[in-house]
Amino acid sequence: MRIEGPSPVPQAGPEPVAREVRPIHAPQAAPAIQDHVETQQRPAVSPTNVLVEMQPGNIVVYKFIDEASGRLIQQIPSEQMLSLSTTDESPKERK
Repeated sequence: MRIEGPSPVPQAGPEPVAREVRPIHAPQAAPAIQDHVETQQRPAVSPTNVLVEMQPGNIVVYKFIDEASGRLIQQIPSEQMLSLSTTDESPKERK
């Protein structure tokens, strides 16, 4: 029986020779990068209270009131819009 394949017997010829090992010089590492973080001061904000009112006709009114002075800063919807909504409803009720 014959098996084809590489011969288990080494062939005569030059033997491989080990090369000389030389150290590899890596380039010097770059200086460490430092993160730059900017911080900003918080603006001085006076605390506000939010008052929520439910008016006739299921109208929700938000009032923003300055806590220090007690005065109204903003109202949503404004008084003008509320007055328009009440004038629109009154003619309908008369009919």
